[in-house]
Amino acid sequence: MRQKQSFLPAFLVIVIMGILIVSYVFAAYARVKPDADRICQGVFADEVELSGMTADEARNVLNEHIARLSRRTLTVDVNGKVASTTLADLGYASELEPVIEEALKIGKEGSLFANYTRLREVAAEHKVFELAGNYSEKKLKSFVQKKCAEKCTKAKNSKISMENGTLVYSKSRQGETLDVESTVQRIQTALAEQAEAAEVKVQAVVNVKEPDVSKKLASRCRDEIGKYATSFNAGNVSRSKNVANAARLINGTVVYPGETFSVHDTISPMTEENGYYQAPSYSNGEVVDSIGGGVCQVSTTLYNALLLAELEIVERSPHSMVVTYVKPSMDAAIAGDYKDLKFRNNTDVPVYIEGGTVSGSVYFHIYGEETRDPGRTVVYESETIETIQPGEDKITYDKTKPETFMQVTQEAHIGYKAVLWKIVTENGKTKKTQVNSSTYKAEPRYVTKGGAKPGASPKPGQSPKATASPRPDRTPKATKAPKATSAPKTAATPAPAEEPKPGDSPAEPEPPAATAVPVPPEEGGQ
Repeated sequence: MRQKQSFLPAFLVIVIMGILIVSYVFAAYARVKPDADRICQGVFADEVELSGMTADEARNVLNEHIARLSRRTLTVDVNGKVASTTLADLGYASELEPVIEEALKIGKEGSLFANYTRLREVAAEHKVFELAGNYSEKKLKSFVQKKCAEKCTKAKNSKISMENGTLVYSKSRQGETLDVESTVQRIQTALAEQAEAAEVKVQAVVNVKEPDVSKKLASRCRDEIGKYATSFNAGNVSRSKNVANAARLINGTVVYPGETFSVHDTISPMTEENGYYQAPSYSNGEVVDSIGGGVCQVSTTLYNALLLAELEIVERSPHSMVVTYVKPSMDAAIAGDYKDLKFRNNTDVPVYIEGGTVSGSVYFHIYGEETRDPGRTVVYESETIETIQPGEDKITYDKTKPETFMQVTQEAHIGYKAVLWKIVTENGKTKKTQVNSSTYKAEPRYVTKGGAKPGASPKPGQSPKATASPRPDRTPKATKAPKATSAPKTAATPAPAEEPKPGDSPAEPEPPAATAVPVPPEEGGQ
């Protein structure tokens, strides 16, 4: 009994002490406990204190903080040249909502004792949330590829030009290329390590870039490997100007190893602003005036020079009807975007094209590196394999003219099928290969006669008049089939005619025997 009486006071003391402790903790917690919508004391995001703030207040303060961080500068040194941007331009931002949500939970989860302990701890030692700054990797890479890469010194190729009849070569220069991926990685590391810096500085990763064409390589283009010339009627002023203009636009072109050259792309557009005039050309089997008429003689002349240089012909088209300045299958038409002359430089050395007009001739010289055996000869032979007669006249009647009136508006054109052969003789052996095949349309003579068309119904009240019998001399005469012709034998690279010189008056080339009459200029120019 005495033991129970002695234990009771001790128990009461313990209970009272517990009540006192709980009361103290409750009272102390009540003093430090934040309101339900506010953050407790001692909470920071980066260096920004959020103590006592509501979610909206914390959000506003942190947005200002992020805006300040986004105004920082990123500076990239590209071998002494600086490219810079702001982090805002890189899309710099930070996800704030998770931080604010976690900050509001502190001291409001768990038991009273746990919350009190946590609040005391945070108030004394602080809880700091690190704001993860994010940026657009796409925008960062774009900045490096554009603004940083443009600071690199570009490699300079040796240029080839003709001065006073001599090829000259400019100096080449090493350049720089930016290692984009490595530079991006360096920037990402610097942004993490220099999170508080007002200016984030990075050294770009730059490599040396050798020029594609060094002066040593360019100077190997020193040999004339092909040339050709054709004559034109200088009295046809507009056409002559077109020929000269197209040759001028091609003159001085350098085609680097592996590149493809297009005549159409080089001499276009066919406009007056680009130096062209109205002149005759072929169109759908008729001779019509068009801007740039005559340019096909330029492409044809270049084609034959390229054949003699033995460069790779990528694209070539024949005219719709035969021309006078070369044999069949030796022509190359230009028309719109569907007929073009293209060649590829399939050598290891740049190719230089010199061209122009002089004394009624258009000429081209092709320069490169001569690697062919001096004893090698090349001959190109045109062979006509079929002749197509033009047929009867196409007659148009003009009732406003007297019946005796007759006018030939376009002469007849005989059609042909032809092939071009390449004959190479080397080391006593001859090899003959076909270069191309061509088909040229036949077109009848176009005639306008006076009076009504025979057999036309007369007007009411009128009797039809008898028509005169056709005169035999108005029917085009058939021409003999042309014999196979060949270009003169050449060594490795000569043209079929001497290069025109200022003051010379080269003779007009013999027209192919296949034409019924001399044919006007070629199609093309459109």
